[in-house]
Amino acid sequence: MITEEDLATTSISMRYDLSPIKNIIGDLSGLIGNFCDELIGSFYPRNISKKANIVITELFNNAVANNIDEDSKIVLEMKIDKERLWIKVMNVAKKGQFEIIKKHVDRINSTENLRKLLVDTIREKRKTGQHGGLGLIRLTAENKFRISVDYDDPFLIVESEFSLGGLS
Repeated sequence: MITEEDLATTSISMRYDLSPIKNIIGDLSGLIGNFCDELIGSFYPRNISKKANIVITELFNNAVANNIDEDSKIVLEMKIDKERLWIKVMNVAKKGQFEIIKKHVDRINSTENLRKLLVDTIREKRKTGQHGGLGLIRLTAENKFRISVDYDDPFLIVESEFSLGGLS
């Protein structure tokens, strides 16, 4: 008989290449996130599959919203095994966009109290009437993901990782 521990040794890897961006209509990020939630939830605890859904939805939405070439592609990769859940999203962006996001990610990664950063950022956004800037903080503060960002011209690459600590 297969146990939950046996199931949590399953390795899953997938990649989506979606192009052109201009043809993405509706809630595609939600569709992909929900699919991954169901797939991962067939093998891993639901709290892990829900985390995948949240990250995929956030990163994919960011990639669509910040893409600069409507004829280009978005790449989404996801891997999970008993050690980690890893998600990467790539989209076409300008070097300047990367530098802004890098500064934001560096701030997140250097902050000891992420919940305080989240609360302070919400208050700051309310005062100035600005929107955005909360998603990546929430991924780290509420969902315990590590975030990194890179640039491989013309692609902005955002990676997130959550340690499963060897579930089996």
